[in-house]
Amino acid sequence: MAIKKGLAAFNLKNANIVILGTFPSDTSLNEQEYYSDSRNQFWQLLGLEKHDIKGLKQLNIGLWDVIASCERDGSADKTIKNAKYNDLSVLKGKNVLFNGKKAYTYFLTALKQQKLDFKVSENNILPSSSAALAVEFTNKKKQWEKIINKYK
Repeated sequence: MAIKKGLAAFNLKNANIVILGTFPSDTSLNEQEYYSDSRNQFWQLLGLEKHDIKGLKQLNIGLWDVIASCERDGSADKTIKNAKYNDLSVLKGKNVLFNGKKAYTYFLTALKQQKLDFKVSENNILPSSSAALAVEFTNKKKQWEKIINKYK
């Protein structure tokens, strides 16, 4: 199994809110763009067109993943092996949200490994933007808006 390397952080320096995922899909890695898979609802949940980088900046949102590199068959988080974590210390002072429970779980593991003391809350877990999460889109969008609006 080959080692896959994640994407560079987007807009971390200027963002008020940073949304962390676990690790990009194979489609995103191939296109070198966050949330490229057409089935992923990320951009629609934010009310943006696909890859609307300007819109993300206007919303004051940065993107990154907890995992810097790993071995994985396909794009499913459940097949991640030998994860190496990004240096999360750069997120100090940011409002960190998690794109799904797996991102939150990996974040807690990374914090422990990196001996970082962050105050993070389960209330900052967004329902996963993956279409694999069988939640009606309108309900998912309401939850995203509610959580994100706390930090605007």
